[in-house]
Amino acid sequence: MNSIWETSFKIRSTDVDAFNRMKVSVVLDYFQDAASNDAERLHFGFSDFVSKGLIWVLSWAKFEFIDYPKFSDQIKIQTWPKKQYKLYSIRDYLMMDSANRVICKGTSAWILLDSKSFRPKILTQLFPDSKMLFSKDALTELPQKINIPSRTENIYSTQVRYSEIDLNQHTNNVRYVDMMLNCFDLDFHHNNVINTLTVSFNSETKFSDTIELRREKISTNPSSFYVDAVKSGNDKPVFQSMIEWKPINLTKI
Repeated sequence: MNSIWETSFKIRSTDVDAFNRMKVSVVLDYFQDAASNDAERLHFGFSDFVSKGLIWVLSWAKFEFIDYPKFSDQIKIQTWPKKQYKLYSIRDYLMMDSANRVICKGTSAWILLDSKSFRPKILTQLFPDSKMLFSKDALTELPQKINIPSRTENIYSTQVRYSEIDLNQHTNNVRYVDMMLNCFDLDFHHNNVINTLTVSFNSETKFSDTIELRREKISTNPSSFYVDAVKSGNDKPVFQSMIEWKPINLTKI
């Protein structure tokens, strides 16, 4: 069985932002859709694990953006399970344009949990004879802690709405990406795009929870910002992210 899953998409009008660039949250959504389909093919996806009382949880991810596709562009996505690292099952991704040029690279760390006890399980211990892992790197980074700056600025607060929760009754992680990018105004997005995004998903929020979005520029790297969210009245981050931006060539818009 081929260890790399490949699928193609045509970029829809709803996939791009005000500047005709594919939204970062949509990239994450497409990657996770490909990952879900690949896991189903390999028989360790939702339909196989739900009866066993097992669930996948995305814990950490990093993405490197080389270029951004536009409305009606044709793209190809590849994904594969790479290796086991401590409690994490590592999965990588590539996005390519119609000329097979790589335009985005990603790596992610997933934890397999018992749905009742929420204790972690090791995929390679459950399937010791499996030949599903494929030793190819899109990115070489492995999960690591994102440190909270000594101070952060409160940017805005929001309440989790119906459209933001998933089938587990939790806020979908793709929506967190939208929330973190809402910490930057329209002019900033007009002049900058994300170079790299690292995000750690730490705890859950549910319908009607109020969360506070916080931001801080990194003093040692002016192009980078720390962004997180905390539940109202609680300083423990729901998610943490490190975003490195790069200026765009405005003549190409």
